[in-house]
Amino acid sequence: MFKIGKGKPLIDPHKILRERIPFSRVLLLFTPRLFRTAAGILHERSKVRFSGLIFRSIVGYYNNRKVFIALPFWGAPAATAGLEVLIACGGKMFIMAGEAGALSPKLRIGDVLVPTWGLREEGTSYHYMPPNVVPKPDAKIARALYDEVRKIKGRRKIRVLQGGIWSTDAIFRETDDKVAEYSKLGILGVDMEATALMTVAKYRGVHLAVVTVVSDELYGDQRRTGFNTKKLMRAEKIVVEASLKTLIKYNTSQQNFI
Repeated sequence: MFKIGKGKPLIDPHKILRERIPFSRVLLLFTPRLFRTAAGILHERSKVRFSGLIFRSIVGYYNNRKVFIALPFWGAPAATAGLEVLIACGGKMFIMAGEAGALSPKLRIGDVLVPTWGLREEGTSYHYMPPNVVPKPDAKIARALYDEVRKIKGRRKIRVLQGGIWSTDAIFRETDDKVAEYSKLGILGVDMEATALMTVAKYRGVHLAVVTVVSDELYGDQRRTGFNTKKLMRAEKIVVEASLKTLIKYNTSQQNFI
């Protein structure tokens, strides 16, 4: 692996894409409900016609600051293609918000995981970084996002944890032995995109953090789901608001918070 493939890429997205996104801060949302929630919070929002690699996108104002919001297609290859386009078109700071399955009883449906590292079982990231690279988010943004979620949730009975996330391409191959072993390593959740996006962000030199809401529990005797529970939807609103607050506080030129 990686004995070849280190040469010059034949396609540079920065040279072939002429579109520009309206702002350098981008919120990536990986479910239609998260997207609708964010759209409902923004003021003066409008649809944006953008690359076919992004399913939907809008621009609007949050606390008088302009924000670009995108709903990419799900899965690591499609999500990575969307991120590549957004970076080439001017994106510099990203927050990815989505759903994840819990691998540990430390997290229940409607709780929140802010990943600090990831285990790569999707295939896309291996085209960007060698196998020994552990994907991580931007530490400052991840910490600010974690603090913001905790602040907004207040006394609500929602756990907010930091830890590892496992990303896989095989949606029906989350096996009980992997759940047991990976949870021992400090991996708290599983999704399909996080490790690929963290890896691409590092490769491209942009800033990205991830936040996920627990939609199902994979530990124990059998899987438990809660995709339409009130607790999950409340947590999603908190995560969207926290993501927007974190986005507008970040100064992309100084790479710090204002």
